[in-house]
Amino acid sequence: MTLGAVHVAGAGMIRFGKHPREVTLETMGANAARDAMNDAGVTSADIEAMYVGHVFGGPVAGQRIGARIGLAGKPVSNHENYCSSGATALREAWIAVGAGLYDLVLVIGVEKMTDRIKGGVQPDPGDLDAASGFIFAAGHALSARRYMSDYGATREQIAMVAVKNHAHSVMNPYAHYQKPVALEEVLTARPIAEPLGLLDCSPISDGAAAVIVASPAGLRKLGIATAPRIAGCALVSGTVQSGLGDVNEEDVSRRAGEEIYRLSALGAEDIDFVEMHDCFTIAEIVRLEGLGLLPRGEGARLTEAGHTSLGGSMPVNPSGGLLSRGHPVGATGVAQICELFWQLTGRAGGRQVENASTGLAYCKGGSVSGTDGASVTTVVMTR
Repeated sequence: MTLGAVHVAGAGMIRFGKHPREVTLETMGANAARDAMNDAGVTSADIEAMYVGHVFGGPVAGQRIGARIGLAGKPVSNHENYCSSGATALREAWIAVGAGLYDLVLVIGVEKMTDRIKGGVQPDPGDLDAASGFIFAAGHALSARRYMSDYGATREQIAMVAVKNHAHSVMNPYAHYQKPVALEEVLTARPIAEPLGLLDCSPISDGAAAVIVASPAGLRKLGIATAPRIAGCALVSGTVQSGLGDVNEEDVSRRAGEEIYRLSALGAEDIDFVEMHDCFTIAEIVRLEGLGLLPRGEGARLTEAGHTSLGGSMPVNPSGGLLSRGHPVGATGVAQICELFWQLTGRAGGRQVENASTGLAYCKGGSVSGTDGASVTTVVMTR
């Protein structure tokens, strides 16, 4: 089936961070939704359906938010794909609008974590990897050690991902952290899983983000002449692995890249900037390589050289990424789309990527024992 053109007509976010207990998930989601609706000039009567990504929001979180913003009675669906939840909600909206079912829909990603999660997020009790201690931090620490051994990368080069992304988030008013960090601060931060320290890890955050997804007819209804187009939304799952394998092979990222390049009819060479799921510093590097955006084994060196910084050849995480913008897991995928929208409409302020015309967003959500991941989403948007 060939889908029709699908656009993003407006975006809204609340600042990510640690919000007081009385600021509820419903409040955050509703505030982000209102901002996106105001940005697009859309009313609740115009919205035909709502798609909501969340992980810890409890039953029918989307309906609880919808009742606050005048969408009670409209079709509402809730999507849980761990860190890919918000992007999965976007994908379902993209399919529905592209298929002609709706002209204007609302997509929300939302999570309230800081009053529910202590330390790192907990795996499912039946997770066999977690039972043996192979939790997210341990897995990425192993990835970093193997990467340094295989490619001669240094600890300092990997730490530069955090330095870069914190520098970017200084210019993002929605970011959890809005101050730079020095390389020495990253290297001497409290150890989490050797060689990674606290500043190599994304924080536990609260937050919400929302976008209005529109068909060409929906844009005309709003009086919007042009808006960034969603060229494709891909979703893949991890495959069953056998043997020891290579922890940094990133086959799931390769397949996610191949799928988004197929859907969008664009290639890695067409991407101007990236919003990458940098849950840990090393993750940004190996996933960029898996997507074919950087040569394998060169990502750490290129990060140090400024290739992925604002002003470099291919800026990565101009928003600050998960490491500094924050990572409310259900909200992250939609926050990335907000950043793509702002960049492609020239509204990113001091973090604006010069001449940005095509952006890619990547989220990897969760793990399944015996596979190379749970869910990976990739989204390409064009100006």
